[in-house]
Amino acid sequence: MSTNPPMPPIPPAAGGAPAEPKIETFTQHDTERDLFHCSYGPIQPGRAVWDPEREVQVRLDMHSQRVIGFSIPEFTKWYEKHADPEGGFEMDLPDFWPEPVEETPAEG
Repeated sequence: MSTNPPMPPIPPAAGGAPAEPKIETFTQHDTERDLFHCSYGPIQPGRAVWDPEREVQVRLDMHSQRVIGFSIPEFTKWYEKHADPEGGFEMDLPDFWPEPVEETPAEG
């Protein structure tokens, strides 16, 4: 399962080799509510927008359009529709969400 958004290039570290981004990803499936959460980096407050193309709620940084995670309501049905034959799924989200932003109530 791939859940990390693409990262912008990082300047070379000392010695000329490019540094690799280190992003901690936190995922959780709340089976009682059938809600899947994924956060990129430390969990932080955010605003939510609905992405009808991917059928997910995308969380954005409170002060920018940077994507900080996503949630999938009714995850079991979503997974049956979107999982690949090996049982994984891809979530290809941009680093920054395009304008305009229409906020939705946050799940959770």
